[in-house]
Amino acid sequence: MKGREFELQERLDGGESGSDMLQSEAISISNAQTAEYADSVHASEAPSAATSRRNLISNDSNTGMRRSLILQFKALMDLASVRENDSNAQCIAGDEEVSSMKSPTKNAPNGPPRHVDINSMFPEAKHPPLSREELNAFYIYSLATEPVVVVIFTALSTVILQNLAAGAGKEVSDHAIPCNYTVAGYQCVTEIAGAWIDPSSFSLYTTAFSVLLQAIVFISLGALADHGSFRKKFMTGFMVCALISCMCMIAIRDSSLFLFASAIVILAQLTFGASYCFYNSYIPVLSAVHWDVLASAADDSSRAQVHEATMNTLSAVSQIYGYCGAVGCFAVAGGCIFALQALPAASGFGDGGFFDSMAVTTYAMQIGVFVTAVWAAVGMYWPVRYIRERPYAALPKGTNYLVYSWVKLSKSFRRARRMPNTFVMLFAWFLLSDAMTTVGSTTILFATNELGFSTTEILILAIGAPLTAGGGSYLWLRLQRKYNISTKKMLIFLISLSVMLPVYGIIGFFAPFGLRAKWELFPAGIYYGVLLGGIQSFSRVLYGELVPRGHEGEFFSLYAITDKGSSWFGPLIVG
Repeated sequence: MKGREFELQERLDGGESGSDMLQSEAISISNAQTAEYADSVHASEAPSAATSRRNLISNDSNTGMRRSLILQFKALMDLASVRENDSNAQCIAGDEEVSSMKSPTKNAPNGPPRHVDINSMFPEAKHPPLSREELNAFYIYSLATEPVVVVIFTALSTVILQNLAAGAGKEVSDHAIPCNYTVAGYQCVTEIAGAWIDPSSFSLYTTAFSVLLQAIVFISLGALADHGSFRKKFMTGFMVCALISCMCMIAIRDSSLFLFASAIVILAQLTFGASYCFYNSYIPVLSAVHWDVLASAADDSSRAQVHEATMNTLSAVSQIYGYCGAVGCFAVAGGCIFALQALPAASGFGDGGFFDSMAVTTYAMQIGVFVTAVWAAVGMYWPVRYIRERPYAALPKGTNYLVYSWVKLSKSFRRARRMPNTFVMLFAWFLLSDAMTTVGSTTILFATNELGFSTTEILILAIGAPLTAGGGSYLWLRLQRKYNISTKKMLIFLISLSVMLPVYGIIGFFAPFGLRAKWELFPAGIYYGVLLGGIQSFSRVLYGELVPRGHEGEFFSLYAITDKGSSWFGPLIVG
């Protein structure tokens, strides 16, 4: 036995009592919590170690102590009680329990603790240690749902909305002539509430309006997730609503229903974003009970470093899972699209078929949206089963659910001077995320309208971003670990690199190069993807470090307003 456990054993062998040792350890871990913890230690001297353990863990949400500290004290109490009994058999058993508890990856024969073992060891715990099944379920959530962002919101929905609006539009030169948007370089407008707008602008306006609604809904729900078991219910419930909305796209069989299609996309983006708001808030929560954090040294600075590294790992690995899922789902959805386009007219899908009035390409893309939603629905099984609710204190009786989050948020803004870095990071993320998302969505429209990309070329371009983003997430994480670079410095470095892409596009206004040819978009897409994965991963980790504990839902609801394919300022300007 090495490190922390060896030091504790030497102190116990030297005659120091378990309660005295625990009390001194509390001082070294968190001076601000010494008095509170000392009371817990003295009150627990009479009962057995098991009873003390249950009391401490069951009072987690009420004492306000950090979950990682409670679990650290649990291991210390087990070790102290076993050693004080001066029984060799009990000593060996206690050592094994603490070893497996504090460093399961090194001592347990099967790696990290299993879900069933955690349930048996901590039957009454609200925030038990992280199990490998729960961690894998956290990653699978990203594997299943990230394709919705990449395939539907970024690639397909923008083109579908544009084509549907164009199919219901008229020629610019003569509003009596129906628009033929199957011709390259078509010039059409669509009438909406008496105003004539460009079909490509219609899809951008849809996204902008969606984000404005998200701002209201996210803020209204954010603080509620910090109480009771709302976090998991909101995360899974909203995702189900988003997937059902996406599946409804398959019911649109006429271009005249373009406004209905727009409403479906808005609802899907709204509920999907709400789900990811609560998914992101799990990162600091799960990191606090990760086995690496529990096995770290007890002083605050060491634990903080391990906690930051663990958050980076969870964030980056979940991004890698998500982008790998996006690539796989893109291959499946793209195969379906190509297969439908190749069918004969008698099937209803080919040239001159039943759906030819809205062009076979458009409806084939709607089938791709449906396939992506089914992919995500299947993958949701594991998060629903294994991710724990990890509740905080229940809401006070008589709480008005509609205004509670707004009241909490107003109090947080009044305390902004006490946490300026949090709000500066939040404002910076609004601008950064909006810009990155706008670049992705407008690139698809630019490639279609200005460079005349075919459906095949669009899919190749779109699939390149998640493929390289997954590799980028892994690359930047390895680089950070190798050179021990802080999260903040990594983020600044990647943002600096990302500025070069729009600068290169601006050069195209004055030179014969600069995103003026088809081939230029493919390396630009790779460059964009490599940076995107790292920027998203490091951004939410840095923000998660600044969020006050117990307020993850409240603050991540603000973070999610422009996260995961949602932006409003950029599309509004471009539109």
